[in-house]
Amino acid sequence: MSPPSPSETPPSPLIRWEGVAALLGGALWLVAYALSVPLGRENGPARADASASWLGWSYFAAFSGAILALGAGLTGLQVRLWRRRRLVSLPGLLLAVLAFASAGANALLLMGLLGPARFDHARGGQGVMATCVSAALLGFTTRRAPWLPRGVSTALLATGVLTVVLIAASTVPLGPVPAYLVDDLPFALAGAAWISLGVAMRAKP
Repeated sequence: MSPPSPSETPPSPLIRWEGVAALLGGALWLVAYALSVPLGRENGPARADASASWLGWSYFAAFSGAILALGAGLTGLQVRLWRRRRLVSLPGLLLAVLAFASAGANALLLMGLLGPARFDHARGGQGVMATCVSAALLGFTTRRAPWLPRGVSTALLATGVLTVVLIAASTVPLGPVPAYLVDDLPFALAGAAWISLGVAMRAKP
């Protein structure tokens, strides 16, 4: 009996680990949004400080943890896709690594290993954008590939693009609606999308 062709080879069970990473990242973004509401009430228009309160530190820890998990999952998935079918785009892989590295650097800062606990907002924004663009590139690259379900590829593409659009839209004032209810809302919506993606990835036979 001849061995199965690459297209017939069953996917590695590691996709379940990457599904867990998507679930964890999405859940942490939901937690970050839940923490951002009381934090916004507490600070008003002032920028939150990770060392000023337990609430602020917890918010930044959840936010960075989400990017760390998503960056790790995207990196692992793209590396394995490249090894199996050479489908991954190099920019998408590099951006996934950048997201992971940015979040890792903020994790070190928050733990106080490099001085007082703090959060680098520039690195945080870099990690978010890198995660979104990497997901969109991965979704676009794999839409016609049998290795990932078409629905998962389309959802990756849509999640990456729409998260950026929603972040831009959240900067527009909404009249009497408090800013702290809107500023981080895109991450709550993206978190829900990533949880759905994680469930779909883990359910893949």
